[in-house]
Amino acid sequence: MAKNNFHNRRTNSATALRSMGRLLSEKGVCIDVSPLESAAAQVSQGGKNDARWNYDIHDLTFKISRPKKIYPSSACDFRVALSLRLAGRFTADIADQFTHMEINVEKYALGKNGVQLKSAWHFDRHIIDTDKDDPYATDDIHPLYHFQFGGARLESISEDLGSTFLVDPPRLMHPPLDGILAIDFVLSNYEGVSWKRLREERRYVNLVDAKLEELWKPYFSSISNSWQNPREPLSCFLCPSVM
Repeated sequence: MAKNNFHNRRTNSATALRSMGRLLSEKGVCIDVSPLESAAAQVSQGGKNDARWNYDIHDLTFKISRPKKIYPSSACDFRVALSLRLAGRFTADIADQFTHMEINVEKYALGKNGVQLKSAWHFDRHIIDTDKDDPYATDDIHPLYHFQFGGARLESISEDLGSTFLVDPPRLMHPPLDGILAIDFVLSNYEGVSWKRLREERRYVNLVDAKLEELWKPYFSSISNSWQNPREPLSCFLCPSVM
């Protein structure tokens, strides 16, 4: 790979984040897109020969319509906040390009008497303990990339859950997400009207499609290799359900 490719890929990533910010602002989906501007500045940093990259997005907040089904039914004033920390290497295996991934999707509403209500989903890349004899061994199933309801973001309200009972939830396999795809995830699940409107914009489709090609295509290709004999080592970590 030519040395300048690292610089070009940083520039492309920064441009994509800024373009997404402009779209979200134009469509009124997010009032403040400065978290995306900050992320673009972060990913731009690094020398020509440095294959490492990283960026954070902190509290990118989406205005969302009233969901069809909510509990309690009296809740109002809904919003979703997206925060993430990503790091990776341009030279990594294309099916596992991240060295760190932590994504939090926090949903807020107001309940009776103005009490703030909260729920959250957490997405990450499994933290691998390289000091262990078997770094990937776990008691419960841990797909390398997975979603999980709750997580540490609900600890602050853990003693005020009423009749709700929460235990360590399942870790659900999901393709990796960068900032662009995490935004698409939030919109497609929590603000479908805005998401459909954005999908009519060629600029939005191009941004998302480029990341699907870059991240999801190699991920699913590696998953499909789970049924090859011999099985590729990475597919064992991406899809540990297959024996």
